[in-house]
Amino acid sequence: MTSTWLTLLALALEAGGIAALASALPAAPALAGYLFAHALACGLLTLVLLPLLPPRYRGRVLRPALFLFTLQFAIPFIGSLGVFTGVLMALYLPRVERDVPWQKLAIPELPFQPVNMDQQVIYSEGGLRQILREAGSIDKRLKALLATRQMAERDAVELLREALKDPADDVRLLAYSMLEQKEKALASQSRRLQLELESPEVDEEPRLKRRLAQVWWEMAYLGLAQGSLRSYYLTSARRLLQELTDRFSMHNDWRLLGRIELDMGNIIAAKRAFDFAVEKGAPQELILPYLAEVAFLERDFQRVRYFLASLARHRPHPRLRTLIEGWL
Repeated sequence: MTSTWLTLLALALEAGGIAALASALPAAPALAGYLFAHALACGLLTLVLLPLLPPRYRGRVLRPALFLFTLQFAIPFIGSLGVFTGVLMALYLPRVERDVPWQKLAIPELPFQPVNMDQQVIYSEGGLRQILREAGSIDKRLKALLATRQMAERDAVELLREALKDPADDVRLLAYSMLEQKEKALASQSRRLQLELESPEVDEEPRLKRRLAQVWWEMAYLGLAQGSLRSYYLTSARRLLQELTDRFSMHNDWRLLGRIELDMGNIIAAKRAFDFAVEKGAPQELILPYLAEVAFLERDFQRVRYFLASLARHRPHPRLRTLIEGWL
């Protein structure tokens, strides 16, 4: 009821202002009278429109009120009618229903028979291994070999070596080619570093030896070298690292030396190298897994738990979390 009276009063003021403007009064008083009456009418209509706004606008009264008043005042009479009509139409006219671009469907039931996994490409390590062993399609096994490019190098080499036993010539040839490509890349680096070491600069010799030791270790670690060749690479890399640790004693050299000694079965030497790496400033999270492995080989399981518990406080690698949970 109050809104009706306010609306009628606003219309009366608007009409009176227009009448004053059209009267025989001087121009200045007539314009001032009209603007005063128009401002009052806009203010009254703003009070009427504010309760009709959605709740999210009624919570902040000042800004919506100022917007409605300014819009009406800027367009005499027609502005008030337009704002009033627009608000009412938006509130009371039904919204046009739009076509939904998707369709809701019920959750389907489980299939009555299992999915044929031979037709599915699975790129996990276990899935690729299963495909290489059990897939009847040669194309399927070839795709699995190509997918090893996205895996860690050591896991990929292991799968490629397993594929060398495949009954199909195409699969064996592709696996051999991929293994040879990896081996040639490292062998090429090794030859280049050895040539540079024949007449190295004083500042470059430690860097070249360190990189050569890393290449030889990688050949053995990835499984690209087997048997006596693998032993040769490990022994040569250990010799270079022993020279480096005697002269420079950097924690990265001690850590790699410890890994080589551990791989060669020299547990005491490996433990000594890892202890020196920690002493020289190696991050704890890099050394603790190897110390735990040394303790396990020594059958000191209490120390294994101690090292893994210490590792758990240093944000371990995600691959080690399952191991830590199993021991702790």
